[in-house]
Amino acid sequence: MNNNPTKILLLTAVADELGAENIAKLNQLCDVKLIGVGKLNSFEATLNALADSGKMGTTYSHIINVGSCGSFCHAPGTLLYPSIVAQGDIYIASDFATPPISLGTGNKGCSIVSSDNFIGADTPSSQLELFKTFDAMDMESYAIMRSIAFYSARHNQPQPEVHMIKIVSDAADGTLEEWAERIKQLQTSLYEATQATIDQINTQQNQK
Repeated sequence: MNNNPTKILLLTAVADELGAENIAKLNQLCDVKLIGVGKLNSFEATLNALADSGKMGTTYSHIINVGSCGSFCHAPGTLLYPSIVAQGDIYIASDFATPPISLGTGNKGCSIVSSDNFIGADTPSSQLELFKTFDAMDMESYAIMRSIAFYSARHNQPQPEVHMIKIVSDAADGTLEEWAERIKQLQTSLYEATQATIDQINTQQNQK
């Protein structure tokens, strides 16, 4: 019998990635927080969510980050479960480089790199070549992991188990308006993958 209750925090950048109806259903199973777009927004929002839970005297056993991503090697609609998260921009392959983070969950070798810049036709070719070595690109994953590590270290707590679920929306080849249309077609797949991960977590916890 597991004496440690399962408490799950679900993080997504914006409501459009899952859809309001799906978010309402997931809110019955876990705490859903919108963290905004970009690394700074996501770092602060994740930290606030952890701090708010701590003020209530509880801690999250698991954190799930779900959202869309770009990819040069996977087709739109592909579901990815990263196990490696890297810092992009000037922090990759430079004097400022930071080491990638291994989650301990996800598909072996599946990697995602986080950038604060939209990747597109105006992205320097040298940066594009670096990004092509990763399975996917987003704007939040790395900051989420650093926020979790920062909070856990500061409060002398073990880090929650983190799961990432990403769905490929594009190949860094469209506008924001085009993304908004594409993500509507992907919400159901992302919701179902999220539901399945929550079910898996709960099953595993109940077996402990």
